[in-house]
Amino acid sequence: KLLKEWFEFNTKYWKALKLRAKLHGHLKDSEVLPDDVLANAAPVFVLSTGRVGTMLLTRLFELEKGLHIEHEALPEMLYTGKLAYENPSNIEFTKGAFMAGRYEAIRDCQLQNLRYVETNNRLTFFAPAMAALFPNAKFIHLLRHPDSFVSSGIQRNWYTGKTITDEGRIAPAKDLGIERQEDKIAWLWNATNAFIDDFKAGAGKDRTLTVRSEDLFSNAEEAERILNWLDFNADKRSIQKVLNTPVNSSRKKKTPQKYNADLTPLVKKYYGN
Repeated sequence: KLLKEWFEFNTKYWKALKLRAKLHGHLKDSEVLPDDVLANAAPVFVLSTGRVGTMLLTRLFELEKGLHIEHEALPEMLYTGKLAYENPSNIEFTKGAFMAGRYEAIRDCQLQNLRYVETNNRLTFFAPAMAALFPNAKFIHLLRHPDSFVSSGIQRNWYTGKTITDEGRIAPAKDLGIERQEDKIAWLWNATNAFIDDFKAGAGKDRTLTVRSEDLFSNAEEAERILNWLDFNADKRSIQKVLNTPVNSSRKKKTPQKYNADLTPLVKKYYGN
């Protein structure tokens, strides 16, 4: 796996160098370029807790031409995402952090007449900044039932301090008294989706779309709804083929986890139970 990651990283690096050389000859006025990119680019971002089926969504987007799609973009922006969540009033910090991590990628896409799409959940807490910076950006809220989400988080050792991703994982305040690993993951599910809900309320219905991963995995019409909302034109046969092909599935059997259901009140809104 490490060798594969090394190869992919180096391939991306050399492609980026070639692209940079190619783009130099296409600039008309570099001084106005940033303003042009911010005003006209129409990136698409997927907001989620993670572990919700973003790889499947990535495969569906790959059916569309004219896109540049990132599922695990670099830099990952793990810790800065956590800081963005913890400091919601400091929007200028969040804007700056996002621009440092993604502006050049979006700019390069704009210069190539490509639409930038990122399905990585790491950007979720940057949503207010992304919406303010890019007025034409659109956002998909993808969520999964907390029962499955908690089991997945336990399987990946979340909140044990033994994984590097824990440094960027938001955590409940100490005074809430949430100590069990299962309950922390349940809290994460609700806190993240509540953050996204608040964002959607301010962003407007024309810029946001909400999707349950259970519907996406089982219903071609749901996949079509997503693609149509973005004005994509994949045919039904291609969509069904993607849905029939397993992606990012774990070989380990997930064990149902008991957690404090009072920590996930949003489940009633989205699942009715």
